[in-house]
Amino acid sequence: MPIFRPLPDAPQFNIDGTDEDDAVLDAWLEGATLAEWYESQRTGIVTLSMRVKWWWRRTRRVLR
Repeated sequence: MPIFRPLPDAPQFNIDGTDEDDAVLDAWLEGATLAEWYESQRTGIVTLSMRVKWWWRRTRRVLR
């Protein structure tokens, strides 16, 4: 029984080798939502506010 409940942003997906699965995992590892990840991949631009937001999400997981 885990001490802490799982974070709400933990990825929920089936690993079947699709590009969607790769994007979900990459986005989660970076701390982004899937929509934010697709937008950054589409435009090739990651703003400072996105970097801060993603950093906070990654840090929050570690601090828990």
